[in-house]
Amino acid sequence: MVGILTASLLTFVISPAEVGAYNLALSMISFGALVGALGLPKTVVRLVAENVGLNRSGRTRRVIYTVLGLGVVGTLLTSLAYFLVVGDLIERRLFHSPLLVGLTGLIAVWIAIAIVQEITAETFRGFHDLRWATLLGGLATGGKSGGLIMRLMLLACLALLWSTGAGVDLKTVMVVSIGAGSVSLLLSCWLLYGKVSSLGSGATEEEPVSTREVLDDALPFLAIAMTTFVLQSADIWILGALDSTTAVAVYTNASKLVTFVVMPLLVVNLVMPPIVAEMYAQGRIARLERTLRAFSTLAGVPALLVLVGFMLLGGPILGLLYNQDIYSSNTAWLVLLILSAAKLVAVWSGSCGLVLQFTGHQVSMLRVSLLTSPLFFILAIPAAMRYGPVGVAAAAALITSLQNVLMVLLAKRKTGMWTHVSFSLSPFRKDAPKKDQH
Repeated sequence: MVGILTASLLTFVISPAEVGAYNLALSMISFGALVGALGLPKTVVRLVAENVGLNRSGRTRRVIYTVLGLGVVGTLLTSLAYFLVVGDLIERRLFHSPLLVGLTGLIAVWIAIAIVQEITAETFRGFHDLRWATLLGGLATGGKSGGLIMRLMLLACLALLWSTGAGVDLKTVMVVSIGAGSVSLLLSCWLLYGKVSSLGSGATEEEPVSTREVLDDALPFLAIAMTTFVLQSADIWILGALDSTTAVAVYTNASKLVTFVVMPLLVVNLVMPPIVAEMYAQGRIARLERTLRAFSTLAGVPALLVLVGFMLLGGPILGLLYNQDIYSSNTAWLVLLILSAAKLVAVWSGSCGLVLQFTGHQVSMLRVSLLTSPLFFILAIPAAMRYGPVGVAAAAALITSLQNVLMVLLAKRKTGMWTHVSFSLSPFRKDAPKKDQH
C-alpha cells in the first residue's frame, strides 16, 4: 500500500519520463541486489529455521556469521562491478537514457545497501520474527524499494518536498531513497546484533558450518532468483530498450496495482518459509499439505474479487491514483487486466515455489525457471515491437501461468504435497486426517 502511494506521489513531483527512468533504476538495483546477495537470503531463512527448530543455538550463530561474511564479499564485488563497468554499458548502450547517465554511483551505492539489508532482514524471518523481516526487508518478497520502514521514510520525504514546492528531479528522488535505505540498514544491523548476542554458544558436538556448505545451498537459490527476474523485471528492460521511458512509466504504474491481486498470497509467503522448513524437516508432511492448501484457498477468494473489480473499475482507479491521463489510458487498463489474470493463476497455484525452495528441491525449481525464461524473451521482444506495453504484458502473463502450473506439478512429485486451491472444505475440517508421513 505504501509503495503504491509512493508511486502515485512520484507522478506529481517528476515527469512520466523520469518516473520510467526511476523504475528502470529500481529494476537494475533489484537485479544487482539479487546477484550480490548470492542466494544467501533464502539460505539463511532455511538454515536458521532448521537449526532453531532443532535447538542448535551454536550452529545457528555460525550460520549467521558465515552468511554475513559472504554477503559483504558479494556486496563489494557487485557494487564495484556496476560502478566501474556494467552501469555505463546498461545506461548508455541498452536504454539510451540521458536521465540515467550520471546516476551510476548512486545506483551502485543503493545496490550495496539493498544486499546487506535483505540478508539481515531475512535472518529475522528465519527466527520467525516476521515483524522485523517485513519492516526491514523487501526484495525477497517482491518489493524493489526496500522494507516498510524505508518506504514510509521515502513517502514522508517526497510528501514534504511536494508540499513545500521544492524543486524535485530524478537525482533528488534517488538521494532521498538512498538516505531512507541507509537509516533502515543501520536499524537492521543493530537489531540483528542483539538477536545474535542472545544466542548461546551451543554444544561443542554440533556440526561446524563451512563456507562451502552455505554456498552449495545458496547458489541454486541465486540461479533461481536470476531466472525469476526475467518474469519480474525483464519486461521493464525490454520496454526501456525497445520503446521509451514513458512507456515504462505507464507499464510499471499499472503493474503496481497487480499487487492487490497477489497480496493475499504474499502475506501467506511472508509467514510460511520457516514453517515449511521446520515441518518438512520434522516429517509432518500431511499436516503441512493441509496448511498450504487451506491458505491457498483463503488467498484465492479475495484475489478473484480484486480481478473482477479491476475489470469493472480499472480505468477510474488508475486515473484516481496517478496524476496524468497517460496513466489511465486503455493501454494501462489492458496491462492491468492481463497481468492481474496471470497473478490470479499464481495465487490459485499456492506456495508451490516456496515449498520447492524450502524443502531442499531448489535445483528442480531452477530447471523449471531455465525452461520457461527463454520462452519469455522469444515472445516478449516481438510483442513489444508490435504491441508495446500490452504485448509485453501478454507474454509475461503466459509464461507466469505456465511456470506456476509446472511448479505445482513438480511440488507434488518431489514432496508428495499439493499446494493449489481446494474447491472443497476438506482442508478446513477438524476431522481431516492427521497422520503425518515420516
